[in-house]
Amino acid sequence: MIKKMKSRLSIKVFLLTAILMITCSSVTYFCIFQFAPYVYQYSLSDVEYICEIASLMTREENREDSAFSFEMLSDELYVMFDDEYRLHIFTPSGKEIALPGLDRLTGKSIEDFNSYHKTETTHISFKNETVQYSLFIAQNKDKQSQIVEALNKTIPILCVVILCISTLAAFFYAWYMTAPIKKVSKLSKQMADMDFSGLCPAGRTDEIGVLSDSLNTLSRKLGAALSELQEANQKLQADIDMERQLERQRVEFFSAASHELKTPITIIKGQLQGMLYQVGRYKDRETYLAQSLEVTDTLEKMVQDLLVISRLDTPGYTCIKSDLNLSSLIEDRLTAYEDLFMLKSLTVEKSILPEIYIAGDIQLLQKVLDNLLGNAAAYSGAGNAVFVKLWKETEKINLTIENTGVHIPDEDIPKLFEAFYRVDQSRNRQTGGTGLGLYIVKTILDLHRAEIKIANTTQGVIVSVQF
Repeated sequence: MIKKMKSRLSIKVFLLTAILMITCSSVTYFCIFQFAPYVYQYSLSDVEYICEIASLMTREENREDSAFSFEMLSDELYVMFDDEYRLHIFTPSGKEIALPGLDRLTGKSIEDFNSYHKTETTHISFKNETVQYSLFIAQNKDKQSQIVEALNKTIPILCVVILCISTLAAFFYAWYMTAPIKKVSKLSKQMADMDFSGLCPAGRTDEIGVLSDSLNTLSRKLGAALSELQEANQKLQADIDMERQLERQRVEFFSAASHELKTPITIIKGQLQGMLYQVGRYKDRETYLAQSLEVTDTLEKMVQDLLVISRLDTPGYTCIKSDLNLSSLIEDRLTAYEDLFMLKSLTVEKSILPEIYIAGDIQLLQKVLDNLLGNAAAYSGAGNAVFVKLWKETEKINLTIENTGVHIPDEDIPKLFEAFYRVDQSRNRQTGGTGLGLYIVKTILDLHRAEIKIANTTQGVIVSVQF
């Protein structure tokens, strides 16, 4: 319990405030009780005639007889004036004589009454005596104050009132002081846990309100800074991941390129050595020289493709775009491939919407068309057809090239745009494929923000390009 009280600011403030208010109320009550003045109902002028009566009485009575008279005067002061005043007689030496007996001293002296509110001193002497005594009437300070008496009667009620008011005041004060501090504490804990979404709704203009506003501002700024830092970290991580992926692709590319270049070089080297040393079948130099030339052509084409890829992958490379007539470009490339289609006994059916313009690099897009039309001719069997279509649909321009009589395994389609990838059934060198054609096509179309897809149809394979 004590440990909990020490850890709770609200309990501390409540207890300290309650104790402070109870203490202050008690001290105030004690001071009022101790120093409250007596409220007198009668003044000295009302009792001065008693002094005159006493003076006349002592002239006619002796000391012994006057004792009874003084007793009557004392009773009259007590009854008529509510014991607010008392009669005092002193010997010539200043010692007070006890009333009403006049036969002993009280132990007080006339100097003890210097601070009292009293009447003028009257000098009297008893009958048959020459000694003069001093007489005056003074206020009775022993009489209990009416205020003190009223306070005594109200002590139980005052105690309950003080306790209730102190408790309520302490509770309100503790709530008023600690409520915004609790909110500030809660917000600071959230900030310590790196959560900057909360705010402290203090709604005050004092120091606590200023602290709350400052903490809210700090929370917002830290939240914004953290968000920016997280975004920067995510962007940096994405860049790092992209760089790693590019590096991995670069390594895989060069590894595949080395392998692809090694094969034709090995073939040429073996054929040249066989012909040089007149080994077996290689004595027929004309035949193997022709084969070596074909392999050299394939090697040359592969090197050219590698140079194109190297140029396209150069950091900061941008293609030179201009407003070109795509319809006319496709017609030109179909005309250039007419002989190849006729050689392969392929029928070309075209549906090209005229006067379709796009922004692009004419040389790069020509290479795209050459690769796609070359693939359609190379991988289509004799007697089949090639369908070329170009049309515009809303804001998109669509180009499709479909060759019939052949299909690609579904599991190979996602890999077609990888460098040096060739479908197994098409890996023979007769087609002259290097495995880089579609990779180059995809790279060029990415530079033009165009999409390309390859899919099987009921008749064959279709390539779809959308600008």
